[in-house]
Amino acid sequence: MPATVEIHGEPWIGKTRLLQQVLETARLQGWAVAHAAAGPTASSSPYQLFSDAFEEILSERAEAVLEAVPVAHQRVLGLVFPALERKSQPGTAPSPPTVPAGAVGSALRQALRELAGPNGLVLALDDIHWADPASLDLLESLVRRPPNVRLLILVAHRNRQSSLRLRGLLASVPGSHRVGLGPLPEHELAALLPKGMARPLRKTLLARAGGNPGLLLALSDSPGSYEGTAPDGSGPAPFTRLLDEFRAVSDDGWLAAQSAAVLGDKFTLQEMRSVAALPTERLVSAITELLREDIIRICGKADVDAYRFRHPILRETVYHTTGDEWRLAAHSAATQLMRLPAPSTYPALEPMPSRTSVADQVRSRLLPRESGHFLADETRHYGQRVRTGKALVVAGRPREALDILDRTSRPGTDVPLIVRAEAAEWRAWAQRLLGRHALAESLLETMRAEVADEPEALALVELARLAVVLERGNLPDSEPPALRWADGQRDPLARAYTWALLGAQEADSGRTGQAAGRLLEVADLLDGLEDITLVGRLDALYWLARAEARLERNTEAVRHFERGLGIAAAYELEYLIPQFATGLAEVCLRLGRVDLAIESGRQAIRAADRIGGDCLMAEAGAGLARALWISGDQATARSTARRAAEQAEAWREPWADRVRLSLLEMSFDTGDQELCKGLVSFGTVRRAATFPIITLVPAVGEVLARLESQWSGSDAEAGRWATVAEEAAGRLQLPGATGLALLARAHHQRSADPLTAAAFASSAVVTLTRAGRLLDVARAHLAAAAAWTVVDPAVAHSQLNEARLLLDGCGAHGYLERTAGLAPSGTRQSVDDRLTRLSGREREISVLVSDGYTNQQIARALQLSHKTVETHLGRIFKKLKVVSRAQVATSIGRSTRITDSQFSDRPAVSGGPDRTA
Repeated sequence: MPATVEIHGEPWIGKTRLLQQVLETARLQGWAVAHAAAGPTASSSPYQLFSDAFEEILSERAEAVLEAVPVAHQRVLGLVFPALERKSQPGTAPSPPTVPAGAVGSALRQALRELAGPNGLVLALDDIHWADPASLDLLESLVRRPPNVRLLILVAHRNRQSSLRLRGLLASVPGSHRVGLGPLPEHELAALLPKGMARPLRKTLLARAGGNPGLLLALSDSPGSYEGTAPDGSGPAPFTRLLDEFRAVSDDGWLAAQSAAVLGDKFTLQEMRSVAALPTERLVSAITELLREDIIRICGKADVDAYRFRHPILRETVYHTTGDEWRLAAHSAATQLMRLPAPSTYPALEPMPSRTSVADQVRSRLLPRESGHFLADETRHYGQRVRTGKALVVAGRPREALDILDRTSRPGTDVPLIVRAEAAEWRAWAQRLLGRHALAESLLETMRAEVADEPEALALVELARLAVVLERGNLPDSEPPALRWADGQRDPLARAYTWALLGAQEADSGRTGQAAGRLLEVADLLDGLEDITLVGRLDALYWLARAEARLERNTEAVRHFERGLGIAAAYELEYLIPQFATGLAEVCLRLGRVDLAIESGRQAIRAADRIGGDCLMAEAGAGLARALWISGDQATARSTARRAAEQAEAWREPWADRVRLSLLEMSFDTGDQELCKGLVSFGTVRRAATFPIITLVPAVGEVLARLESQWSGSDAEAGRWATVAEEAAGRLQLPGATGLALLARAHHQRSADPLTAAAFASSAVVTLTRAGRLLDVARAHLAAAAAWTVVDPAVAHSQLNEARLLLDGCGAHGYLERTAGLAPSGTRQSVDDRLTRLSGREREISVLVSDGYTNQQIARALQLSHKTVETHLGRIFKKLKVVSRAQVATSIGRSTRITDSQFSDRPAVSGGPDRTA
């Protein structure tokens, strides 16, 4: 009996390939085969699909078939299948459109008895969602009244593009089989790629393919095209094989698709009308067509008025088929719908008036012109490119921006230097968003020589270059001359932007005092400006908040990060959202606000994903992974960390090393040995020794001291990193940095001298508490507990309880789970019980002893006699059951290496102890 098999799945998922494999197997087993794929209905004749399917087999066996069927059926078959056509008298036979499906079905059933033979016949109909109505009628006739032969009917289609009638027919066929194809596992998908392909590119293509083999093959045909750079001028799309998706699309549908591709990942009917310039009725019809062909889809139930392409690569394919002039004109029209950071201050870049609508100009493929002579006006043409490219960068579309801005690299002699400088600045911005900081720095370096004679243009380029260098993770060779230019500016935003960048440079280089004074001035300027004014240079607020975070001014940093993020979201400044959200997540995590850190981290991930830059994705992913692990979501944290590691894998930049160091700590904490070893193999630890950002060195030293001590077991290396952290903390004179240096030394001493390690860890608790770093305080308590476990289990219990209280209050369930295995066994008397026996004066003296002060210094500080101090100290020794000043320091929980200068409320004592770092 005949059987029907339905194969369905997403486009490019492998339906056609599966059909071909089945047909090859059938041929080897002796089956007869008839096969065809449907095409767009508009180009099809009635019964076209069946006519194509049986063309070859009927050509070979025409005589046998005609002898096997009655004469009446011969005439019907001859009208549908050209291979069986017989000469007939003119006008005696009906034309093909009038042949009813019932008659064709009866005739075909007769022919199938001959064609199937003893071995049977396989009828394979591909892309049946495109089949003409007559072919669907004939298919229904065959499956409702199947011939009594050995027949296998295979149909392949896309569910979304199939009519209700087709889906209902296939679902109602008795005994039919449904085969749904889904994404391939990564190892099967990877086998389709060339063996010599570089690993980072390989991973990128696999990620973009999403398990879809057809999509992967399209990407691998043009592996460089995934970066999104357009070809010069018009030409074939980089993913040429995907153009077949549009063969059923009308001219209006194609124009609508091109307009949508220019608008971006998400677009509305109103936006498309502004670019496509089609009458509403025709535009609605075109959108309906694109929806029917599954080229575009409705964004979702919550946003039914917005559309998106089925896959970003479809959009890229359409985008790159547009010519250079059309694309610029279309972007100019779309730019009217975007919010630029501010109206340009340069006349050449002002919006250009036109006597006709922008939409009409786009439709006629003309560049915007003024009084009919714009094409000859090189400056205006150049300025339009800059303004359009700037709008695309602001909208978070750097690859498309480069399509426009890269054509500004060779300006004419009439283009003002300030306009050239702005073009270079926004080209560099686009490259920064894609993680290509070296390229951005190089093009700005080139432009610096070209504009050297124009102070304003030179300042613009210098500041843009400084931003690139700092974001990259380096320090500039010298202070840019832009400071002198900024001092003479009346615009407070221009001064604030310049000083914010210089303050960030000073903070990164460890000049904390100088940076603090400058940032106070910047904060006063920016806090006094309205949000709408800040839109023009919102990155000034970012650099302020970033520098404040480096100086441990966490409250101010959070306030400025939150304000900047709010402004960027409200004014759709997509290019700055990842930076603000990632910075906010980092500071919130430092302060123990885990929930807000996760929320901000996810916002950064979403924004970075829309932009598509490895740097933004990796930095946001590393921060989010750590926050997720701290919250207790280890599975999501691991997957997020691995993805961030893959995104940073191809880069040998300081920012990538920062990402890897963050992931190294998290992978060590989560026990992900594979990721941990992979990160170490990159040479991250080796390069960390020359880490240029001084304000980050104590944190780096603490992480690596812990890893060397607890994972590698190398006390010497742990001690080296602790020394690095101490030296940096000594330069910075910041409580958080000092606390991390103390914690690094505690890690170093843990195995060799637990009591000394406990003293350092307890000192770190005090210093980090003053810095407001709650999670680091909890980590210091845990380090103290680990050290005390082998000395005094009761004290270890006390330290664990302190850590648990802090972690529970922060929602840090990941750390809480770790504390379960740290509980020591033992019943020695708690030192806390002994501390309660001290009088107020004895506690004061004990604190100063723990800070390393001599009896004479204590006497001067507390205005007591030297003899009185000795008496109090003897009582302290007796009550605490200790015999040395070091043991007093351990019991009190302060190190002999912390000095009065870290505590503003401590009376200054001349000749105090030496600083630790």
